[in-house]
Amino acid sequence: MPADSAALAREAERRIRAYERLGIHRTGWGADDAAAHWLAEELAAVGVEAQVEQFEFPQLHIRRAELRLGDRAIPGVPLYDAGTTPREGISAPLAHAPDGVLKSSGRAIAVWELPEADTRRLTPAVYETLESLAAAGAIGVVMVMGDEHGAPVLRNAERPDDPLALPVLQVAPKDIGEGLAGEATMVIDAERRPGTALNVAAEIAGTNPSLAPVVLMTPKSGWYTCAAERGGGLAIWLAVAEAVAQHPGERTLKLIASSGHELHHYGLDAWLDGPTGVPAQDAHVWIHLGASIGAKRGIGRVGAADEELMALAQQALAEHGIEREPMAVGFSGYGEARNIAERGGRYISLLGGHPYFHSPNDIFEKAVSTANLVDHMSAVVLIVRNDEGR
Repeated sequence: MPADSAALAREAERRIRAYERLGIHRTGWGADDAAAHWLAEELAAVGVEAQVEQFEFPQLHIRRAELRLGDRAIPGVPLYDAGTTPREGISAPLAHAPDGVLKSSGRAIAVWELPEADTRRLTPAVYETLESLAAAGAIGVVMVMGDEHGAPVLRNAERPDDPLALPVLQVAPKDIGEGLAGEATMVIDAERRPGTALNVAAEIAGTNPSLAPVVLMTPKSGWYTCAAERGGGLAIWLAVAEAVAQHPGERTLKLIASSGHELHHYGLDAWLDGPTGVPAQDAHVWIHLGASIGAKRGIGRVGAADEELMALAQQALAEHGIEREPMAVGFSGYGEARNIAERGGRYISLLGGHPYFHSPNDIFEKAVSTANLVDHMSAVVLIVRNDEGR
């Protein structure tokens, strides 16, 4: 590895480990707020002044979440955009629902196991299945999802402002033990009330202020410590900010690191509609640093709003030896680029997954490849440089 690449790798590792050490980065939790101030400090150290901006969101406060079978209490995490139960829980026989179909009739708590190959497990398609289970008699659903070690894998919320009435408890395969059968009580003792979280925004002025800006965006929140899921994008975001601060381009570069990622990108929408945000159509291009950039055993994809931007992205990636599966032009995927596309903006999106995606095993040692990450840093700098003058 060349000396400059080695230095970039060390700096990326330092930053990702610092981010990971803060703790669990769920929106509005202490580590998420701490990450906002840490990012502002990192930007200040390279000469970029940042604003830490607060927004409100519907926060789910959980007192107790478990499935009880006799003397067993199996811990779980409520589906954020689903229902809750009375404090004492709801009781019914467990009924297995292979492939999300409830075979038995009558009142039951459905048990739906989703293997990694089930394409619904992290996409919006899951809601149709949950509604079908409710229509078939389920008064609650136990969703069993895990990584290769049986640790929990959690779903993002697509509808945090309009949750399902059906209570849904996410359970790790490793916690099932001998299996799930018989009469059970599901407890999701929780309530929704207004919460606050923090975004980080900054701007590096270009030499020609009459030109529409380039926006570099990345999320900063997630279910666990998110070393690979979020750490790679944050490390690149900081590295690009440093490079552009040293040598500004023609176009102004706006930077947004948003919270609320796992809640349908709540923080990005708050920023877009806020005083320092940019209307999606007013930016020259949005560059989305999505999930799992630089992940070990990662699955990488690239998306773009049009053929011109796809060609630009693929050329920059190819120049650094990076292979990413191109998505259909105009398909934004399920990251923050989707919000930009829905508002009519042009985007390039780097996104993907890895074996510990949305799992507590997403830690630096298991999930991050700094060599891959440094290649992506160089490619993103090239995308920004090539696009800002167009």
